Amino acid sequence: MKLAVTAPDRLVVRTVRVADPGDLISRLPHPSALAWVRHGEGLVGWGEAARLHVPGGAGRFAAADRWLRELFGSARIDDPVGVPGSGPVAFGGFGFDPKSPDSVLIVPRRILGRRDGQAWLTTVGEPDEPLSIVRDPRAPNG
Repeated sequence: MKLAVTAPDRLVVRTVRVADPGDLISRLPHPSALAWVRHGEGLVGWGEAARLHVPGGAGRFAAADRWLRELFGSARIDDPVGVPGSGPVAFGGFGFDPKSPDSVLIVPRRILGRRDGQAWLTTVGEPDEPLSIVRDPRAPNG
């Protein structure tokens, strides 16, 4: 199985606590963004740090899992928040038919999240665009 990968050799990932951003969906900067939100908590992501097109086949889930483990395992990660969803994440969609070549995983460049009263912003790659999120003044170095 040959994977079509667009990604840097090594990801640099930084997560910081932020003030509650309010409605996560309304914080998305453009319509081509990604979201997984339920009852006001979850993740929204935009930009693209890495992408994997997974070819069809019975092993597509295992191939995607291996790729993510390798990519995130070699990343330089600074994640003081340390809750599920902070740090590097991938959004994915898999074709229902195992023969379908329509499966893809995307690691966004920016991920804004909220869970259990905590909010954070994860940046994947070099911070080359301005962010409209205000750091939580209660956070260390805030």
